[in-house]
Amino acid sequence: MSSVASLYIVETSNLQAIVDAAGSARAPTAVDQFGKELDAEYGWSGYVMLNVLQRLNSLNILHEGPGLREASEAINANYYYTTLLAGDAGAFLDRLNPAAYDPGDLLDGPIELQLDDEEARYAMEETLLLMSDTIARLSDDEVLLLHIG
Repeated sequence: MSSVASLYIVETSNLQAIVDAAGSARAPTAVDQFGKELDAEYGWSGYVMLNVLQRLNSLNILHEGPGLREASEAINANYYYTTLLAGDAGAFLDRLNPAAYDPGDLLDGPIELQLDDEEARYAMEETLLLMSDTIARLSDDEVLLLHIG
């Protein structure tokens, strides 16, 4: 079973429309309507992205602020797994340097993800670089909506 990671830039003024659609079948449509999907190619399973995000969160490196946590919890009611990150996540950019980690630091069980050592390193590096580049480009009135499904 595979999963896909999709990244959207959403203007903060449009975030409430997505939250309002949460809990109904309209949430994915609202994300498509109010978010701009990034053209960045991510060739790894969404499970790799999810794995890295969860590890970064547990290390207090990337996490949602209180207001965004409530919004993502509402969106997750029927559009699971969604994470929202604002431009203030840029404070963590220096901690997203792939050279600072071994794949085992951020990927729980590369074997479970069906990655050999070399693939695990590439997957981790590409995930961190994509996150870093995307967060660095966020303006003050934008959030990154990352959906894995």
